[in-house]
Amino acid sequence: MNIYHYLDEYGKYTFEEKEFNQLDAVLFSYLSYGTFDKVFEEKRKLTIKEAATIHYGYRKGKDNNVIAVKEANELLHYIKDLNRYKNCILYHYQYIGNEETQFGVISIEYQKNKVFVSFEGTDELFSGWIEDFQLSYQFPTKAHELAINYINKKFLFQNKEIILGGHSKGGNLALIAGMYSKNYVRKKIVKIYGMDSPGLLEEQLNSIEYQTIRDRYIHIIPDYSVIGVLLKSENDIVIKSKKKGIMAHDILNWEIEGTQLKKGELSPLSKEISLETDKWNEKYNKEDKLEFVTNLNETFKKANVKDIIEIKEQHKKIITIISESKKMTEKAKTMIKDLISIMIKSYRDTKIEEIKQAIGKNIRIMKKPVEKQKENN
Repeated sequence: MNIYHYLDEYGKYTFEEKEFNQLDAVLFSYLSYGTFDKVFEEKRKLTIKEAATIHYGYRKGKDNNVIAVKEANELLHYIKDLNRYKNCILYHYQYIGNEETQFGVISIEYQKNKVFVSFEGTDELFSGWIEDFQLSYQFPTKAHELAINYINKKFLFQNKEIILGGHSKGGNLALIAGMYSKNYVRKKIVKIYGMDSPGLLEEQLNSIEYQTIRDRYIHIIPDYSVIGVLLKSENDIVIKSKKKGIMAHDILNWEIEGTQLKKGELSPLSKEISLETDKWNEKYNKEDKLEFVTNLNETFKKANVKDIIEIKEQHKKIITIISESKKMTEKAKTMIKDLISIMIKSYRDTKIEEIKQAIGKNIRIMKKPVEKQKENN
């Protein structure tokens, strides 16, 4: 069973009848992937039912978005008539998408004065890998700054109980926003959910800011986690997924029991990925990693690689380009080769057909136009 079974059974109950639970957090964490850019053009606040109705009006036909965005859109329409969600209020929508930054967030008031702030994860799998690895040397990132500013600006003067959450990178943004929120805002935060999201740098995990919210942070990762085992975390809640490898990142593959996710144990693959990424992070310093991003992008352009499948299928060609490069130092070449090896290994237990289905034909097309910024106050 997955989250749709939960919606079928509990969607008839309001939050007053059945209190907010772990699966509501999973759902709300995922909704921020939805394409809301045109939904809020005329109104600042909309119920989920109103938003879904408007959304359907301009999104008719085939949805060519990548899997996370497509599934979020489908979930939005699935819950629009359910008693539990139809009157939830969506507001404070913000999206920024350009070549340097991808940031999305939406607030969901699910009960009077109770709000779930959902931060969007990376909206295409290939760029997500690069962005998640950038977290290993850059703090704060532009997305971090936007998340911190959002929570402080939008909720400083609101007397509401706040839950922060997000899937993938979105969970990392939720955690950072909570850590660096102003004291008055932080007091109103009751929980922070990271759904298979990257952890923190060592210094952040040991920081005073993290200590102030650590008892409110819930880090959930599937048994075949790849993204959620990046960087440092503690007290992870491991849950069962129906799929292995990178497909375990998809919440629709997470198994449920009643109102909870089914507990599991971390797989050998996830332990291996975690160990190797830790070694990679320790082996190279910040300057090495800054150079690495530039070299990696140039390498993929030369190899005409556009997605993770092509990395796997053109592995030998990529290695040849790296080896023959006269611009790269030997250290830079080793860095990229090591990382590509980790990336390919993360797809070891996943069928190519499943990856192709997840990525979709339009992986390189952002769900909203480049350089577009939309903010709903």
